[in-house]
Amino acid sequence: MSDTIEGAAESIALSSRRSVCTLHIVHSPDAASVGVRVELGRQKTLFVGREAEGGLSVNDERVSKQHFLIAAVKDEFECADVGSTNGTFVDGAGQKSAQLSHGSVVRAGNTLFVVSFGDETARVNESATRLAPTAFPMLLLGETGTGKEVLARTIHERSGRSGPFVPLNCAALSRELLAAELFGHAKGAFSGAAAARPGLFRAADNGTLFLDEIGDLPLDLQPALLRVLEERKVRPVGADQEVPVDTRVLAATHVDLERAVAAGSFRADLYARLAHVVLRLPPLRERKAELLRLASQLAPSLQLSTDAAEALLLWHWPRNVRELRSLLEVSAVLSDGGALRLRDVRERVPTAVERVRNRPSSSRSDTPPAEPHPTAERREQLLALFREHQGDVSKIATELGKPRAQVYRWLKTAGLDATELRTRKST
Repeated sequence: MSDTIEGAAESIALSSRRSVCTLHIVHSPDAASVGVRVELGRQKTLFVGREAEGGLSVNDERVSKQHFLIAAVKDEFECADVGSTNGTFVDGAGQKSAQLSHGSVVRAGNTLFVVSFGDETARVNESATRLAPTAFPMLLLGETGTGKEVLARTIHERSGRSGPFVPLNCAALSRELLAAELFGHAKGAFSGAAAARPGLFRAADNGTLFLDEIGDLPLDLQPALLRVLEERKVRPVGADQEVPVDTRVLAATHVDLERAVAAGSFRADLYARLAHVVLRLPPLRERKAELLRLASQLAPSLQLSTDAAEALLLWHWPRNVRELRSLLEVSAVLSDGGALRLRDVRERVPTAVERVRNRPSSSRSDTPPAEPHPTAERREQLLALFREHQGDVSKIATELGKPRAQVYRWLKTAGLDATELRTRKST
């Protein structure tokens, strides 16, 4: 199946017919419930609400006691509203009943759920971990920005190999420079070669060479790469002798190499050698159950309103994690007091914002969720810092690496009043 939006849609359609449906809580006013997941099979009906006895109860005042249910209907799973006050929304639209697919986003009150059928990311990570200690070449496939180099580095770290991780983007160099970079060159091999260079294969000896964008490797260099993989020896440009190497090769591309082979732009024998193991990284739009957790890792100081979080889940992320990181970095600078609201992302995810904006106002909330009640340790930490910095919240925020608004929120949820503490300090 090709790495295209059409291919992804086909894979989602197939996955929706699996026998187990998982419902994930990904955003909620009750931070303790984020990450809760419930699996249900075809013989089970799951009720969700504020007081869903025997089902999934959520601590959200805008959720009805019995809000919606999920049940298997013939070969599919469906979500149905059960007379809630504020309505149930599936993929941005108010629904009495809707068929669910992999990645469906369900909103009840200020709580967001994601539906999944299987976890492709977990499967890829498990395979990578088990295969990391081997010497097998691996081919990492996936759209631009899906994290292929991150996975390659993880494989190297878990491989037990003593040598370094050496990356090379095959699309970034000319044919002549690429050959010299890969295989090295003898002194005087070409104009400007004033000294011999070992090349990246030898630089990565006992380690891992990561060849990114392998689909852009010039056709006339492919036989030389194949020979290194098969013989475990490299011949520098302009040299007479081969040099043995123990280098594990990981390659990545967003190109469909099977089509490239059919078109004659990529050698079938090299493809077969590189594809000893193939790991296909799913695009971000197929990883919605982990999207908001990933966002919190990329921008831990940002607090997402429910509307903004829903818009991020409804966006299709054509540039994947790279696009998400860019949005969050800009938003962290421009957002008001560390709170990311719907208006802050309207230029970056426009169609998703409109799907949320055009909703009846009774279901809307553009305020960030309440933070978890701070631990006793955090409360004592705040009191100690308040004494140390004589009530200067700016200095406390600097020491904690958080915005001032975050510190004020922590003080508030800890039941501490900054003005009262300063008064108490002065008397």
